[in-house]
Amino acid sequence: MKNLKTSLLLVAVLGVTSFNAMAAIECAPQVNALLKSNATYKKLHSTLNPKVDNLTSLLRGTKDQATYSKLLNAVKAVAGTNRVVVTLADGTVVVDTGKSANNSYAIFAAKGVNENHNSRVAIMLAQTHECGLGVETKYSSTDKSTEKYVAIRLGKYLDSAGTARISTKQ
Repeated sequence: MKNLKTSLLLVAVLGVTSFNAMAAIECAPQVNALLKSNATYKKLHSTLNPKVDNLTSLLRGTKDQATYSKLLNAVKAVAGTNRVVVTLADGTVVVDTGKSANNSYAIFAAKGVNENHNSRVAIMLAQTHECGLGVETKYSSTDKSTEKYVAIRLGKYLDSAGTARISTKQ
């Protein structure tokens, strides 16, 4: 009887493990395919991904101008010639390297860095996909250019600090 209980417990654990592994594999297959096949997406992802833990920690610790400045400096270091936007989980923009005059703790606290980004495709995908990734290509009629975006959730699924999105114009 003890062996039967142990066997049933093992089957249950393996079933849950297999389900979780399958969820990770099946998470946003179109996103994974684009990250593997598109050189621009791949480059953006490889630039941002190694910095996610640090950005998450800095975002969670932002509470005044001094801590905001640390986050801003880290974001600028990641951005290079790209644009990086960091949002809270609800889409409130914390830092936007494309809006340098608006990057201060006071402006962030007043929700004035940039408009809410919760409806941006890459950010929405990163927040809602269990794998925490989102990609998007968008044409701007304003400046007549195409921009590619890669977004990565900052934190675990359903316990996110926000999202970091990196982009480049084509």
